Amino acid sequence: MNVEVILEQLRATGSKLIFAESITGGLLADAFISVAGASDVVLGSEVTYANELKAALLGVDEELLETKGAVSAEVAAAMAQGVYAVGLASADLEPGKLIAVATTGNAGPSGSPLGLVYLALCDGSKKKTREVTFEGNRESIRRQTVQAAVELIREHLNR
Repeated sequence: MNVEVILEQLRATGSKLIFAESITGGLLADAFISVAGASDVVLGSEVTYANELKAALLGVDEELLETKGAVSAEVAAAMAQGVYAVGLASADLEPGKLIAVATTGNAGPSGSPLGLVYLALCDGSKKKTREVTFEGNRESIRRQTVQAAVELIREHLNR
């Protein structure tokens, strides 16, 4: 499923998307807002590359960041929950009408394990996290992460 189809599905149900991006640095939001008319579905994206912003803007617990590290399923889930709360508060939506997606990982060029990515999705009643490992250079890993996030949204909508 492509982004246009996802936008149409969300538009038909009056649902919205919001993102919290670390590894993708805005690329996930860009994949959606590159489509004309996406503004009626996409609320926005918080690019929280630094741990300090994950804590300050998304409410990710600093102890969680210290104990689990920014590249972890737990932090990805906390990022999704945090941006979900931001979206609900700012858009005055019913809980079932918002999908929040978060991305965090290591795209390199160094660090271990290179290519390890965590994705998280929160819609108020359901929360999912996914661990994936990608190969390639920094840009390739980031682009593959965007594709994986789009797939996660698609799967969620077609459950």
